[in-house]
Amino acid sequence: MKRIGVATIAALIAVGLVAPASFAASPSASGGATVPKVVLVVGPAGAATDGYRSQARAAAAVARRYTPDVVEIYSPNATWPAVKAALNGASLVVYMGHGNGWPSRYRDDLFPPTQNGFGLNPSAGSGDSTHQYFGEGVVGSQVKLARNAVVLLNHLCYASGLTEPGLPVGTFDQARQRVDNYAAGFIRAGAAAVVAEAYDSPSYFVKAVLGSGRSIQSAWQNAPSANGHRIAFPSERSDGYVAQMDTETASSGFSRSIVMRTGLAPADVLAGAAGSSFRSSSTPPITLQPSLATTGIRLGIPNFRDLPSAGTRARLDIPLRIKDRTKLPGGVEASVRWDPIDVQIVPVDPATVVAPEAIPADGPTAGIADPTTEGIGARRARGGPVPISGSDDNPAPSVGPDVTPRIDPPADALELVVPERVGDVVSPARLKFTKKALTIPVTLPVAPGRYRLRISLHDADGVAYDAATQAMLPSLIVRVTGDFDGSIVAAPSAELTAGSSAELGIVVANLGLTAWGLPAVPPTSNLSGFTPARPAILVGRWIPLSAGANLHTDPAEQTANAILTIGLEPGKSSSATLQLTAPTTPGEYLLVLDVVTPDNGSLVATGANPTLVRITVAAAPTEAPSAD
Repeated sequence: MKRIGVATIAALIAVGLVAPASFAASPSASGGATVPKVVLVVGPAGAATDGYRSQARAAAAVARRYTPDVVEIYSPNATWPAVKAALNGASLVVYMGHGNGWPSRYRDDLFPPTQNGFGLNPSAGSGDSTHQYFGEGVVGSQVKLARNAVVLLNHLCYASGLTEPGLPVGTFDQARQRVDNYAAGFIRAGAAAVVAEAYDSPSYFVKAVLGSGRSIQSAWQNAPSANGHRIAFPSERSDGYVAQMDTETASSGFSRSIVMRTGLAPADVLAGAAGSSFRSSSTPPITLQPSLATTGIRLGIPNFRDLPSAGTRARLDIPLRIKDRTKLPGGVEASVRWDPIDVQIVPVDPATVVAPEAIPADGPTAGIADPTTEGIGARRARGGPVPISGSDDNPAPSVGPDVTPRIDPPADALELVVPERVGDVVSPARLKFTKKALTIPVTLPVAPGRYRLRISLHDADGVAYDAATQAMLPSLIVRVTGDFDGSIVAAPSAELTAGSSAELGIVVANLGLTAWGLPAVPPTSNLSGFTPARPAILVGRWIPLSAGANLHTDPAEQTANAILTIGLEPGKSSSATLQLTAPTTPGEYLLVLDVVTPDNGSLVATGANPTLVRITVAAAPTEAPSAD
């Protein structure tokens, strides 16, 4: 055998023809060496996305010291088809982005289609804000990782046992379930260990898995983020696996977890390598988006069957025309996204707040702290999010007369675990095809107000159809109505002469959930018990705008009233006429229109926008002097 020089060997290593000593390469079916495949995924997470991409690139650089097969898939192009294709055969997976686990306040039961998986871009190029969840159901059934693969989940809500910033963390048992549940889909896909780190970057564990001789257990226990409060329990979701949590204190701070097969070592991970030494590109595989544009379908303007009342479930119909219905694929789904435009503030519902419970005997003994204040010292040491107010290891001195006041930036500017916001989440649901329409089940936002409603169509796997398909559907401006809500339509402006009388025609619609006004109760046979009708009243109030404009001195002339139809039903409208008497002083005025009902009082006082009519009052013409 001829000798091969050192320089030649180095060159072969550089192009991936010879494997470095950090892993034992084995022949692949194509004749090349198999190496560990590393896949790094960053999902859209709003303002935190740039930081996640930076950490992922640093971890990718570490991975390339040990293997040439490193694939990076980052928002805004981290779609499910791209991620799914890349994950197959991966020995090490890193994911940073939004997490959606269970138990949570959003669902009463575990929901595999969207929980315990990835938060990804609905379509390529869709930005860093909007995300769609692909849960353990598709991860476990459509992904096949390499034997003994390791999955790293960094900066996710729920994966390590937490909830979301600003939400109560709940009970210790709920935290254990979140850890176990989040790992289950990845284990079903072939993972031997699933590690969750709420606040740390993935670089340490990438090096520990690919280039360390220590066991995975030892690497986890001795990580720089270790808190030293380890709790272990058998996994209920994955037979033969043990789940562990490392809390920030003896009683709180669910920031670290691991679910693994005992005895797993980096050598086991490397022995199961299924990557290719010939691939040294970070470019994810090209995937094609599904399309409905070639089916000949034509879609009309969406509309609601009933009033879009806040917090209710409704049906949204999209008119359709198609010549050949056999061209329509099965399992088409649709998602709706509500972007707030002008929304009323809704108070916190105590029924949605999960109170802490007693800790079981196999866990810590103290109460569970709120995630926004727990473990502040530990988070500061690692550069994690630190609340500006609340309990602190080193409280700031109080501001006195000789201390310059300081205005700190918002606390969420430092957050590494990002909560969801209204309008961020795309959640597809199966739609129904009728002869003339597509019907989408919709849950309306709980806060009344105006929203931009964006509708997207998806295939049976939840993958968004292409841009040509989405272009068939316009975005809509929707007014989501409250329990007591209405609309008052009148001319926006008018001109009157000072002191003159006029009639203002108005249309009033009841957009709430109950009828307006109470009908009369007739008397009994002995002529007792009669109750007169109590109608809703349309009220117009004059308000001076310009300098010199003044109201009538008689308070009765400062308002105008009209009785509305008694018992006006939800979704119905009624015409009314206000008899106006213009102020005697010329100027600019507003006529503010409101509805007052006997049960709920003023519509405007509950938060509805008033209807305004701007009225210009001109001076009355003077009579010309008579000729003598």
